[in-house]
Amino acid sequence: MQLQPVNKIATISPQDFKKNYYLPKKPLVITDLAKQWPAYNKWTWDYFKKIVGDKKVGLYNNVKSDAYTPINTADDYKTFGEYVDMIQKGPAAWRIFLFNIFDHAPQLI
Repeated sequence: MQLQPVNKIATISPQDFKKNYYLPKKPLVITDLAKQWPAYNKWTWDYFKKIVGDKKVGLYNNVKSDAYTPINTADDYKTFGEYVDMIQKGPAAWRIFLFNIFDHAPQLI
């Protein structure tokens, strides 16, 4: 296998990308592509709290499970907004799973 460096650029036109990378199947890192997306500046913690902050989410701790630990049962419940507040303070021992934000805020799609 021959390894080659991967080009890295800030932006590229769709035509140049197709001609120089997509059709020849060459990898490319585009560093500023997401900056053009509305979500780049719009999707903040405060924005998510505004649109789904009142939704209840199951929280799961980091305690190792054993044979007596119920599976698929949350250890606690909080609103999504409370969870965001908690993780904004720093590392948290709680996780959320199976919360599909798009079910509650289809406008994000």
